[in-house]
Amino acid sequence: MGEKKKEKKISKSESEINSLKKERDDFKNIAARAQADLVNYRNRMKMELSEIESRGKKTVSLKVLSVIDELELAIDSVTKNASLDLMLEGLKSIREKFRTIFESENIQEITEIEDFDPVFHEAVLTTETDEYEPGSIIKILRKGYIMNSDVIRPAQVEIANQKNEVKENK
Repeated sequence: MGEKKKEKKISKSESEINSLKKERDDFKNIAARAQADLVNYRNRMKMELSEIESRGKKTVSLKVLSVIDELELAIDSVTKNASLDLMLEGLKSIREKFRTIFESENIQEITEIEDFDPVFHEAVLTTETDEYEPGSIIKILRKGYIMNSDVIRPAQVEIANQKNEVKENK
């Protein structure tokens, strides 16, 4: 009778081992599917981001192309000896179209900052003067722009420095 119990225990152990092996294989399959799903998800996200970027570029390109068309008209008017007033009007119209495009993309010119701020400005020149407070902006040499509170391009500015007076003793 002892051998039958041993055989039952062995067959019970073997069935438990087989059951555990099956469970292990099931978990391996689940893990493999999850890993494949993750790879597929990453690839799908890359494709979607690429499509979004492409659509954004197309949208901006179409807006800029309308401005290029106006530049072509302005160039044609120069070759046809149009008046300076007409050319100036055309150039102002082109500039306004660019501003409209920027506004539609939430890009604004950096304005109303009178004192030098390295976040928004790049000091290109410093001038010693008594007319302005030290650190204030004398002149904007190249406009700067922000988009959604992020600086795209800092404004290049000339800033005031305190005038150093050298006294000569004679």
